[in-house]
Amino acid sequence: MKKILYSLFAVLALSCSFISCSDDDDDATVHSVTPEKAAAGVYSGTFSRVQDGTTDTLYTQGTVTITATDSAYCADVTFDCTGDFTYNATSVANISYADDGFVFTNNSTSNGLGTSFIGRINSNGSLSSYFKVQQKSGRKTYTYYYNFSGVKQ
Repeated sequence: MKKILYSLFAVLALSCSFISCSDDDDDATVHSVTPEKAAAGVYSGTFSRVQDGTTDTLYTQGTVTITATDSAYCADVTFDCTGDFTYNATSVANISYADDGFVFTNNSTSNGLGTSFIGRINSNGSLSSYFKVQQKSGRKTYTYYYNFSGVKQ
């Protein structure tokens, strides 16, 4: 009886060893260039600025420039606009591939902008970015919300 029981367990164990899972791994895209080099360039478009507590929106033309750094997955991002309002600041950002485009971000408030920011570059080369800045004017501090939308030149 023990021989039959051991034989049954042996057959069961042997049959389980031939079972495997299907290959459901997604094929990972292998990029030949790191994202900070692939996304580098000048993006021209429109900045909008809204003061906190108001609905007045100002628009002006400007650029966002992404420059590759010596570190992989890091880029210098420069926001520059002049016109109805002026803003010029540069900060380092983490950048990575996302879907068919890129995302870049810096969550530190001690960066060159003095605030955290986020941006996305779509597969068609359009860039959108958002950040909030507090600026002093005399004794008052104002909070402004900036948005940028543009395309690679």
